[in-house]
Amino acid sequence: MVGIVNVTDYVDVYGLANPWTEFNNLAFTTDPTIPAPNQGPGAAARWLFTPSYYVLGEVSDANGEPGNPVKAFQNLFSDGEYFRYIEFGWIGSWENRYSDNIHVTAWQVDDREEAQVDGGWGVAFSFSRKVLERWLPFLRGGYSDGGGSPVERSVSAGVGYQVNDRNDYIGFGANWGRPSEGSTGDQVRNQYTLETYFRWQVLPQVQIVPSIQLILDPALNPSVDNLWVPSLRVRAAF
Repeated sequence: MVGIVNVTDYVDVYGLANPWTEFNNLAFTTDPTIPAPNQGPGAAARWLFTPSYYVLGEVSDANGEPGNPVKAFQNLFSDGEYFRYIEFGWIGSWENRYSDNIHVTAWQVDDREEAQVDGGWGVAFSFSRKVLERWLPFLRGGYSDGGGSPVERSVSAGVGYQVNDRNDYIGFGANWGRPSEGSTGDQVRNQYTLETYFRWQVLPQVQIVPSIQLILDPALNPSVDNLWVPSLRVRAAF
C-alpha cells in the first residue's frame, strides 16, 4: 500500500477493532499507547512468509493532514518527521486473520518540531483467538516512552460472542490505563474503562448498535470519580 494511508487500518489490528460495528472507546478499537498519526502519505507492506506467520511494516508522515493532501506530501519531504512500526504475528488462517491473531508491534516516531512533541518509541502485544465457533476472547497491552502518546501503559481484556447466525453480537471489554504526564499534567491517576455493546442485525443492510461505557477515575476530569457514556449507532451498508 502506497499513498494516503490510515495507519490504524494496519497497525495492531484484531478481531474487534472496527469502530463502526464493535466498541466505541479507543482503548478497545486501537491501542492508546501508540500515537498513530492522522491519515497522510506513507507506505505499508505485509509479507506472509508461511501460511500462519507474517511481518508487517510501515513508514508514514508523523504529521498527517487528511484535509490537505498536497501540503501533506510537501511536509513529508521538507520536515522529514516519520512514524514507523514493524509487527510480527501469527494467524490461524488468511480467512480468519483478524479474529485468530497474535502479534507483537514495535513503533518509533521522530521529534515533531512544529507540533512541539518529542519523539518516542513503544511496544504493544495483542492476542485474540476464536473458540467454540462463537466466542472471541482478547488480551491486549502496550507500553510507550514519549512520542505524544496519551497513555503510557495500557492493558485491555474482554470477549465477544456471536449470538446467532444472523450476525447479532455482544461485546464486553475492560481497560486499565496510565496516562502520560504530557496529556494530563502532574495530576496523573490511573483510569479504568468498562464498555459493553450489542450489535443488532435488524436487516441484512442495517445494524443498530447500542453501547454503554463506565469510566472510573477519568484522567482528564479529576473532579469526578466516574462517568457514564451511553451511545447509539445506526449503520446502513448496501
